[in-house]
Amino acid sequence: MSPTDSLTNLRDDLGSIAFSTDTRKLRTKSRDRFAESPVLRDLLRGRNAEIFIAPRDKDELRTAVAACARHRIPITVRGAGSGQFGQGVPLRGGAVIDVTALSGVLGWHGEPGRRLPTTVRALTGTVVADIDAAIRPSGWELRMHPSTARQATVGGYIAGGHAGIGSCRWGILRDTGNITALEVMAVEEHPRLIELRGRDVNTVHHAYGANGIITEVELPVAPAWEWHELVVSFPEFEQAARFSVDIGSSDGILTKVVSPHAHPLPQYFPELAGLIPDGESMVLLMAAVQSVPNVEDLVHANGGRIRYRCLEGKGTYGAPLYEFTWGHSMLRYQRHNDKLTGLMALFPQQNLYETIVGVHRDFAELGPLHVEMKRIDGGLSCQGSPVFEFVCKEQLAEVTERLQRAGLFIANSHTPVLGAGGMKPWGPKEIAAKREFDPYGLLAQGKSDDTEDTINASTALPNNGWSYRLST
Repeated sequence: MSPTDSLTNLRDDLGSIAFSTDTRKLRTKSRDRFAESPVLRDLLRGRNAEIFIAPRDKDELRTAVAACARHRIPITVRGAGSGQFGQGVPLRGGAVIDVTALSGVLGWHGEPGRRLPTTVRALTGTVVADIDAAIRPSGWELRMHPSTARQATVGGYIAGGHAGIGSCRWGILRDTGNITALEVMAVEEHPRLIELRGRDVNTVHHAYGANGIITEVELPVAPAWEWHELVVSFPEFEQAARFSVDIGSSDGILTKVVSPHAHPLPQYFPELAGLIPDGESMVLLMAAVQSVPNVEDLVHANGGRIRYRCLEGKGTYGAPLYEFTWGHSMLRYQRHNDKLTGLMALFPQQNLYETIVGVHRDFAELGPLHVEMKRIDGGLSCQGSPVFEFVCKEQLAEVTERLQRAGLFIANSHTPVLGAGGMKPWGPKEIAAKREFDPYGLLAQGKSDDTEDTINASTALPNNGWSYRLST
Protein backbone atom coordinates (compact mmCIF):
# COMPACT_ATOMS: atom_id res chain seq x y z
CA MET A 1 0.00 0.00 0.00
CA SER A 2 1.35 3.45 -0.93
CA PRO A 3 1.86 6.17 1.71
CA THR A 4 -0.97 8.13 0.07
CA ASP A 5 -3.35 5.20 0.44
CA SER A 6 -2.31 4.74 4.07
CA LEU A 7 -3.08 8.39 4.87
CA THR A 8 -6.43 8.15 3.08
CA ASN A 9 -7.36 5.07 5.08
CA LEU A 10 -6.17 6.77 8.27
CA ARG A 11 -8.42 9.76 7.64
CA ASP A 12 -11.36 7.44 7.07
CA ASP A 13 -10.67 5.68 10.38
CA LEU A 14 -10.57 8.94 12.36
CA GLY A 15 -14.29 9.49 11.98
CA SER A 16 -15.31 12.65 13.85
CA ILE A 17 -11.87 13.28 15.34
CA ALA A 18 -10.54 16.68 14.26
CA PHE A 19 -7.66 16.56 11.78
CA SER A 20 -6.07 18.74 9.14
CA THR A 21 -3.81 18.38 6.11
CA ASP A 22 -3.62 22.12 5.48
CA THR A 23 -0.03 23.03 4.58
CA ARG A 24 0.12 26.09 6.82
CA LYS A 25 -1.35 24.19 9.76
CA LEU A 26 1.10 21.35 9.31
CA ARG A 27 4.02 23.76 9.18
CA THR A 28 2.93 25.50 12.39
CA LYS A 29 2.22 22.31 14.31
CA SER A 30 5.48 20.64 13.25
CA ARG A 31 7.69 23.21 14.98
CA ASP A 32 8.94 23.87 18.47
CA ARG A 33 11.63 26.29 19.68
CA PHE A 34 14.47 24.45 17.94
CA ALA A 35 15.40 27.71 16.18
CA GLU A 36 17.23 28.70 19.39
CA SER A 37 19.93 26.31 18.15
CA PRO A 38 21.84 27.67 15.12
CA VAL A 39 22.62 24.07 14.14
CA LEU A 40 18.96 23.05 14.08
CA ARG A 41 17.52 26.18 12.45
CA ASP A 42 18.14 25.05 8.90
CA LEU A 43 18.38 21.32 9.52
CA LEU A 44 14.84 20.94 10.89
CA ARG A 45 13.12 23.66 8.93
CA GLY A 46 10.72 22.10 6.45
CA ARG A 47 10.35 18.79 8.28
CA ASN A 48 6.59 18.66 8.56
CA ALA A 49 3.91 16.14 9.39
CA GLU A 50 1.55 14.89 6.71
CA ILE A 51 -1.50 15.03 8.95
CA PHE A 52 -2.35 16.89 12.16
CA ILE A 53 -4.72 15.12 14.57
CA ALA A 54 -6.35 16.77 17.60
CA PRO A 55 -8.21 14.28 19.83
CA ARG A 56 -10.55 15.79 22.40
CA ASP A 57 -10.18 13.11 25.06
CA LYS A 58 -8.44 9.87 25.88
CA ASP A 59 -10.94 7.76 23.94
CA GLU A 60 -10.32 9.78 20.78
CA LEU A 61 -6.59 9.53 21.39
CA ARG A 62 -6.91 5.76 21.59
CA THR A 63 -8.86 5.70 18.30
CA ALA A 64 -6.24 7.87 16.55
CA VAL A 65 -3.33 5.82 17.88
CA ALA A 66 -5.00 2.56 16.88
CA ALA A 67 -5.56 3.88 13.36
CA CYS A 68 -1.92 4.98 13.07
CA ALA A 69 -0.82 1.55 14.27
CA ARG A 70 -3.01 -0.26 11.73
CA HIS A 71 -1.70 1.81 8.84
CA ARG A 72 1.87 2.09 10.17
CA ILE A 73 1.84 5.88 10.23
CA PRO A 74 4.71 7.48 12.23
CA ILE A 75 3.57 9.46 15.28
CA THR A 76 4.97 12.58 16.91
CA VAL A 77 3.09 13.54 20.07
CA ARG A 78 2.84 17.29 20.63
CA GLY A 79 1.98 19.45 23.61
CA ALA A 80 2.53 23.21 23.58
CA GLY A 81 5.60 23.02 21.36
CA SER A 82 7.83 24.80 23.89
CA GLY A 83 10.73 22.32 23.63
CA GLN A 84 14.10 23.61 22.46
CA PHE A 85 15.78 20.54 20.96
CA GLY A 86 13.36 19.56 18.22
CA GLN A 87 11.49 17.18 20.53
CA GLY A 88 8.20 18.08 18.83
CA VAL A 89 9.46 18.02 15.23
CA PRO A 90 8.45 15.00 13.09
CA LEU A 91 11.68 13.88 11.47
CA ARG A 92 9.95 11.50 9.04
CA GLY A 93 6.53 12.94 8.34
CA GLY A 94 3.53 10.96 9.48
CA ALA A 95 1.07 12.27 12.06
CA VAL A 96 1.46 14.94 14.69
CA ILE A 97 -1.02 14.19 17.46
CA ASP A 98 -1.83 17.23 19.58
CA VAL A 99 -2.80 16.28 23.14
CA THR A 100 -3.46 19.76 24.53
CA ALA A 101 -7.21 19.07 24.74
CA LEU A 102 -6.52 16.21 27.18
CA SER A 103 -6.31 18.61 30.09
CA GLY A 104 -7.47 18.94 33.65
CA VAL A 105 -6.38 18.19 37.19
CA LEU A 106 -7.78 14.77 38.09
CA GLY A 107 -7.27 15.16 41.84
CA TRP A 108 -4.70 14.95 44.56
CA HIS A 109 -3.90 12.24 47.02
CA GLY A 110 -2.81 12.30 50.63
CA GLU A 111 -1.84 10.02 53.44
CA PRO A 112 -4.61 7.78 54.84
CA GLY A 113 -6.64 9.61 57.46
CA ARG A 114 -5.22 13.01 56.52
CA ARG A 115 -6.60 15.67 54.22
CA LEU A 116 -3.22 17.09 53.23
CA PRO A 117 -2.27 16.27 49.63
CA THR A 118 1.05 14.58 48.91
CA THR A 119 0.70 14.20 45.12
CA VAL A 120 -1.36 15.73 42.33
CA ARG A 121 -2.45 13.94 39.16
CA ALA A 122 -3.30 15.59 35.84
CA LEU A 123 -3.98 14.73 32.22
CA THR A 124 -1.02 15.08 29.90
CA GLY A 125 -2.19 18.25 28.13
CA THR A 126 -2.69 20.27 31.30
CA VAL A 127 -0.67 23.49 31.35
CA VAL A 128 1.82 23.25 34.21
CA ALA A 129 0.86 26.61 35.72
CA ASP A 130 -2.80 25.52 35.79
CA ILE A 131 -1.88 22.61 38.06
CA ASP A 132 -0.30 24.99 40.55
CA ALA A 133 -3.32 27.31 40.31
CA ALA A 134 -5.62 24.40 41.14
CA ILE A 135 -3.73 23.19 44.22
CA ARG A 136 -2.34 26.41 45.70
CA PRO A 137 -5.58 27.25 47.56
CA SER A 138 -4.87 24.09 49.59
CA GLY A 139 -1.45 25.49 50.53
CA TRP A 140 0.58 23.26 48.20
CA GLU A 141 2.38 23.55 44.85
CA LEU A 142 4.49 21.50 42.46
CA ARG A 143 8.08 20.94 43.54
CA MET A 144 9.45 22.17 40.23
CA HIS A 145 8.32 23.47 36.87
CA PRO A 146 9.90 24.70 33.64
CA SER A 147 10.50 28.36 32.90
CA THR A 148 7.75 27.87 30.30
CA ALA A 149 5.22 26.89 32.99
CA ARG A 150 2.60 29.28 31.62
CA GLN A 151 2.73 27.55 28.20
CA ALA A 152 4.14 24.03 28.63
CA THR A 153 1.97 20.97 29.16
CA VAL A 154 2.83 18.64 32.01
CA GLY A 155 3.21 15.68 29.65
CA GLY A 156 5.57 17.66 27.44
CA TYR A 157 7.59 18.73 30.47
CA ILE A 158 8.03 15.13 31.59
CA ALA A 159 8.73 13.83 28.07
CA GLY A 160 11.15 16.56 27.02
CA GLY A 161 12.32 18.45 30.10
CA HIS A 162 14.66 17.51 32.92
CA ALA A 163 14.78 20.23 35.61
CA GLY A 164 13.70 23.82 36.17
CA ILE A 165 12.35 26.20 38.76
CA GLY A 166 12.67 24.42 42.10
CA SER A 167 15.63 22.24 41.06
CA CYS A 168 17.98 24.24 43.29
CA ARG A 169 16.12 22.62 46.20
CA TRP A 170 14.49 19.43 44.90
CA GLY A 171 16.94 18.19 42.26
CA ILE A 172 16.10 17.15 38.72
CA LEU A 173 13.05 15.24 37.52
CA ARG A 174 14.85 11.90 37.27
CA ASP A 175 16.02 12.10 40.92
CA THR A 176 14.17 9.45 42.91
CA GLY A 177 10.77 10.65 44.12
CA ASN A 178 10.30 13.62 41.80
CA ILE A 179 7.88 11.78 39.49
CA THR A 180 5.35 9.65 41.34
CA ALA A 181 3.62 7.90 38.45
CA LEU A 182 3.00 8.01 34.71
CA GLU A 183 0.19 6.49 32.69
CA VAL A 184 1.40 5.55 29.22
CA MET A 185 -0.55 4.49 26.13
CA ALA A 186 1.04 1.83 23.93
CA VAL A 187 0.98 2.24 20.14
CA GLU A 188 -0.91 -0.90 19.17
CA GLU A 189 -3.93 -1.78 17.10
CA HIS A 190 -5.76 -2.12 20.43
CA PRO A 191 -3.83 0.39 22.59
CA ARG A 192 -3.29 -0.49 26.24
CA LEU A 193 -2.82 1.90 29.14
CA ILE A 194 0.12 1.05 31.42
CA GLU A 195 0.82 2.56 34.85
CA LEU A 196 4.48 3.16 35.69
CA ARG A 197 5.71 3.85 39.22
CA GLY A 198 8.96 3.95 41.14
CA ARG A 199 12.12 3.97 39.05
CA ASP A 200 10.20 2.69 36.03
CA VAL A 201 9.01 6.27 35.37
CA ASN A 202 12.53 7.20 34.25
CA THR A 203 12.26 4.75 31.38
CA VAL A 204 9.78 7.12 29.72
CA HIS A 205 10.88 10.42 31.27
CA HIS A 206 12.92 12.60 28.87
CA ALA A 207 12.53 10.07 26.05
CA TYR A 208 10.86 12.60 23.70
CA GLY A 209 7.83 10.32 23.48
CA ALA A 210 9.86 7.61 21.75
CA ASN A 211 8.77 4.73 23.98
CA GLY A 212 5.20 5.44 25.00
CA ILE A 213 2.57 8.19 24.89
CA ILE A 214 2.20 9.84 28.29
CA THR A 215 -1.50 10.28 29.08
CA GLU A 216 -1.46 11.09 32.82
CA VAL A 217 1.19 12.43 35.17
CA GLU A 218 1.29 12.21 38.98
CA LEU A 219 3.76 14.49 40.76
CA PRO A 220 4.64 15.16 44.41
CA VAL A 221 3.77 18.52 45.94
CA ALA A 222 5.51 20.85 48.38
CA PRO A 223 4.36 23.67 50.68
CA ALA A 224 3.41 26.77 48.71
CA TRP A 225 5.40 29.46 50.51
CA GLU A 226 5.04 33.16 49.84
CA TRP A 227 7.80 33.50 47.27
CA HIS A 228 9.73 36.73 46.75
CA GLU A 229 11.66 37.68 43.64
CA LEU A 230 15.04 39.34 44.13
CA VAL A 231 17.39 40.90 41.60
CA VAL A 232 20.89 41.08 43.10
CA SER A 233 24.05 42.67 41.69
CA PHE A 234 27.72 42.03 42.45
CA PRO A 235 30.75 44.10 41.35
CA GLU A 236 32.58 40.92 40.31
CA PHE A 237 31.27 37.62 38.98
CA GLU A 238 33.42 35.72 41.50
CA GLN A 239 31.26 37.27 44.23
CA ALA A 240 28.06 36.27 42.42
CA ALA A 241 29.37 32.72 42.09
CA ARG A 242 30.39 32.52 45.76
CA PHE A 243 26.96 33.78 46.82
CA SER A 244 25.19 31.29 44.53
CA VAL A 245 27.16 28.32 45.86
CA ASP A 246 26.74 29.51 49.46
CA ILE A 247 22.99 29.88 49.18
CA GLY A 248 22.66 26.62 47.28
CA SER A 249 24.59 24.85 50.05
CA SER A 250 22.45 26.35 52.82
CA ASP A 251 19.77 23.70 53.31
CA GLY A 252 17.85 25.92 55.73
CA ILE A 253 17.28 28.66 53.15
CA LEU A 254 14.20 28.04 50.99
CA THR A 255 14.93 28.99 47.39
CA LYS A 256 13.21 28.24 44.12
CA VAL A 257 15.68 29.62 41.58
CA VAL A 258 19.30 30.80 41.80
CA SER A 259 20.47 32.10 38.43
CA PRO A 260 23.87 33.85 38.06
CA HIS A 261 24.64 35.89 34.90
CA ALA A 262 28.10 37.36 34.33
CA HIS A 263 28.59 40.86 32.93
CA PRO A 264 27.53 41.97 30.32
CA LEU A 265 24.61 39.49 30.21
CA PRO A 266 22.38 41.60 32.52
CA GLN A 267 22.46 44.30 29.85
CA TYR A 268 20.94 41.84 27.37
CA PHE A 269 17.68 41.94 29.35
CA PRO A 270 16.09 45.34 28.56
CA GLU A 271 13.51 44.78 31.29
CA LEU A 272 16.22 44.26 33.95
CA ALA A 273 19.17 46.25 32.61
CA GLY A 274 18.15 49.42 34.44
CA LEU A 275 18.36 47.60 37.77
CA ILE A 276 21.98 46.46 37.37
CA PRO A 277 24.85 48.96 37.13
CA ASP A 278 26.83 48.50 33.94
CA GLY A 279 29.88 46.37 34.58
CA GLU A 280 28.31 44.30 37.36
CA SER A 281 27.10 40.70 37.36
CA MET A 282 23.67 39.55 38.45
CA VAL A 283 21.92 36.77 40.34
CA LEU A 284 18.18 36.27 39.88
CA LEU A 285 16.65 34.67 42.92
CA MET A 286 13.34 33.41 44.27
CA ALA A 287 13.21 32.86 48.03
CA ALA A 288 10.48 32.12 50.59
CA VAL A 289 9.55 35.16 52.66
CA GLN A 290 10.88 33.61 55.89
CA SER A 291 14.28 33.08 54.25
CA VAL A 292 14.71 36.59 52.86
CA PRO A 293 16.63 37.85 55.95
CA ASN A 294 19.11 34.98 55.48
CA VAL A 295 19.41 35.87 51.80
CA GLU A 296 20.14 39.47 52.74
CA ASP A 297 22.91 38.33 55.08
CA LEU A 298 24.57 36.25 52.36
CA VAL A 299 24.23 39.04 49.79
CA HIS A 300 25.99 41.49 52.09
CA ALA A 301 28.63 38.94 53.14
CA ASN A 302 29.59 38.50 49.49
CA GLY A 303 29.68 42.20 48.64
CA GLY A 304 26.42 42.33 46.71
CA ARG A 305 23.37 44.53 46.76
CA ILE A 306 19.68 43.73 46.37
CA ARG A 307 18.48 45.98 43.57
CA TYR A 308 14.84 44.90 43.45
CA ARG A 309 12.44 42.79 45.49
CA CYS A 310 8.77 41.96 45.04
CA LEU A 311 6.18 39.25 45.48
CA GLU A 312 6.23 36.44 42.91
CA GLY A 313 4.88 37.64 39.57
CA LYS A 314 4.48 41.27 40.70
CA GLY A 315 7.67 42.72 39.21
CA THR A 316 7.79 45.82 37.05
CA TYR A 317 9.61 43.78 34.38
CA GLY A 318 6.34 42.38 33.04
CA ALA A 319 6.73 38.63 33.62
CA PRO A 320 7.49 36.20 36.45
CA LEU A 321 11.19 36.44 37.27
CA TYR A 322 11.66 32.77 36.40
CA GLU A 323 10.94 33.66 32.77
CA PHE A 324 14.38 35.31 32.69
CA THR A 325 16.12 32.09 33.77
CA TRP A 326 16.77 28.53 32.53
CA GLY A 327 15.58 28.04 28.93
CA HIS A 328 14.16 31.54 28.76
CA SER A 329 17.58 33.11 29.26
CA MET A 330 18.93 32.14 25.83
CA LEU A 331 15.64 33.12 24.23
CA ARG A 332 16.12 36.62 25.66
CA TYR A 333 19.84 36.77 24.88
CA GLN A 334 19.04 36.03 21.25
CA ARG A 335 16.68 38.98 21.10
CA HIS A 336 19.79 41.05 21.75
CA ASN A 337 21.92 39.08 19.26
CA ASP A 338 20.48 36.14 17.33
CA LYS A 339 23.95 34.66 16.79
CA LEU A 340 24.38 33.89 20.50
CA THR A 341 24.36 30.29 21.64
CA GLY A 342 25.71 28.02 24.37
CA LEU A 343 26.17 24.42 25.49
CA MET A 344 24.52 22.37 28.21
CA ALA A 345 27.42 21.72 30.57
CA LEU A 346 26.99 20.01 33.93
CA PHE A 347 29.50 21.21 36.53
CA PRO A 348 31.06 18.72 38.98
CA GLN A 349 29.84 18.83 42.56
CA GLN A 350 33.34 18.66 43.99
CA ASN A 351 35.10 22.04 44.01
CA LEU A 352 32.00 23.59 42.43
CA TYR A 353 32.86 27.21 43.19
CA GLU A 354 36.42 26.82 41.96
CA THR A 355 35.22 25.22 38.73
CA ILE A 356 32.66 27.95 38.07
CA VAL A 357 35.26 30.67 38.60
CA GLY A 358 37.83 28.77 36.53
CA VAL A 359 35.45 28.46 33.55
CA HIS A 360 34.52 32.14 33.89
CA ARG A 361 38.20 33.09 33.83
CA ASP A 362 39.54 30.65 31.25
CA PHE A 363 36.73 31.17 28.73
CA ALA A 364 36.44 34.94 29.13
CA GLU A 365 37.56 35.50 25.54
CA LEU A 366 34.72 33.25 24.33
CA GLY A 367 31.87 34.93 26.22
CA PRO A 368 30.27 35.63 29.61
CA LEU A 369 29.10 32.75 31.79
CA HIS A 370 25.50 31.90 32.65
CA VAL A 371 24.62 28.94 34.88
CA GLU A 372 21.61 27.69 36.81
CA MET A 373 22.15 26.27 40.28
CA LYS A 374 20.54 22.88 40.82
CA ARG A 375 20.81 19.78 42.91
CA ILE A 376 21.38 16.40 41.26
CA ASP A 377 21.97 12.95 42.76
CA GLY A 378 21.71 14.54 46.22
CA GLY A 379 24.40 17.20 45.80
CA LEU A 380 24.73 20.79 44.63
CA SER A 381 25.77 21.43 41.04
CA CYS A 382 24.88 23.81 38.24
CA GLN A 383 24.46 23.74 34.50
CA GLY A 384 25.18 26.24 31.78
CA SER A 385 28.10 27.55 29.75
CA PRO A 386 29.68 30.68 28.36
CA VAL A 387 27.34 32.54 26.02
CA PHE A 388 29.09 33.12 22.70
CA GLU A 389 28.49 33.95 19.06
CA PHE A 390 28.02 30.88 16.88
CA VAL A 391 30.45 30.56 13.97
CA CYS A 392 30.18 26.95 12.81
CA LYS A 393 29.69 23.42 14.06
CA GLU A 394 33.45 22.93 14.26
CA GLN A 395 33.55 25.79 16.75
CA LEU A 396 30.90 24.05 18.90
CA ALA A 397 32.98 20.87 18.80
CA GLU A 398 36.11 22.75 19.87
CA VAL A 399 34.31 24.48 22.76
CA THR A 400 32.79 21.15 23.80
CA GLU A 401 36.22 19.54 24.03
CA ARG A 402 37.68 22.51 25.91
CA LEU A 403 34.88 22.48 28.50
CA GLN A 404 35.27 18.74 28.98
CA ARG A 405 39.00 19.17 29.57
CA ALA A 406 38.04 21.73 32.22
CA GLY A 407 36.13 18.97 34.04
CA LEU A 408 32.58 19.61 32.81
CA PHE A 409 30.14 17.07 31.40
CA ILE A 410 28.48 18.13 28.15
CA ALA A 411 25.04 17.20 26.83
CA ASN A 412 24.46 18.20 23.22
CA SER A 413 21.54 20.62 23.14
CA HIS A 414 21.91 21.05 19.37
CA THR A 415 20.43 17.69 18.35
CA PRO A 416 16.97 16.07 18.46
CA VAL A 417 18.55 12.60 18.75
CA LEU A 418 18.60 11.14 22.27
CA GLY A 419 21.81 9.21 21.90
CA ALA A 420 23.68 12.16 20.44
CA GLY A 421 22.31 14.42 23.18
CA GLY A 422 23.79 12.41 26.01
CA MET A 423 21.40 13.55 28.73
CA LYS A 424 19.02 10.60 28.55
CA PRO A 425 20.44 7.14 29.24
CA TRP A 426 19.16 4.83 26.49
CA GLY A 427 19.90 1.38 27.80
CA PRO A 428 18.27 -2.06 28.03
CA LYS A 429 15.23 -0.82 30.01
CA GLU A 430 14.49 1.92 27.50
CA ILE A 431 14.95 -0.43 24.56
CA ALA A 432 12.66 -3.00 26.18
CA ALA A 433 10.00 -0.36 26.83
CA LYS A 434 10.29 0.79 23.21
CA ARG A 435 9.76 -2.77 22.05
CA GLU A 436 6.77 -3.32 24.34
CA PHE A 437 4.99 0.03 24.07
CA ASP A 438 5.84 0.79 20.42
CA PRO A 439 6.11 -2.61 18.68
CA TYR A 440 5.91 -1.12 15.17
CA GLY A 441 8.54 1.56 15.84
CA LEU A 442 6.20 4.44 14.99
CA LEU A 443 6.91 6.85 17.84
CA ALA A 444 9.36 9.75 17.41
CA GLN A 445 11.08 8.06 14.50
CA GLY A 446 14.75 8.96 14.17
CA LYS A 447 15.11 10.26 17.73
CA SER A 448 16.10 7.11 19.59
CA ASP A 449 17.27 4.27 17.41
CA ASP A 450 18.97 5.41 14.20
CA THR A 451 22.71 5.64 14.78
CA GLU A 452 23.35 6.10 11.05
CA ASP A 453 20.67 8.72 10.54
CA THR A 454 21.87 11.81 8.68
CA ILE A 455 20.48 14.08 11.41
CA ASN A 456 22.48 12.21 14.01
CA ALA A 457 25.65 12.56 11.97
CA SER A 458 25.09 16.21 11.13
CA THR A 459 24.37 17.27 14.72
CA ALA A 460 26.85 15.09 16.63
CA LEU A 461 29.43 16.74 18.90
CA PRO A 462 32.33 15.09 20.77
CA ASN A 463 30.36 15.31 24.01
CA ASN A 464 30.71 12.75 26.79
CA GLY A 465 27.13 13.21 28.01
CA TRP A 466 25.88 13.18 31.57
CA SER A 467 25.93 10.26 33.98
CA TYR A 468 23.83 9.65 37.06
CA ARG A 469 24.61 7.89 40.30
CA LEU A 470 21.23 6.16 40.09
CA SER A 471 21.18 5.45 36.38
CA THR A 472 18.32 2.96 36.32
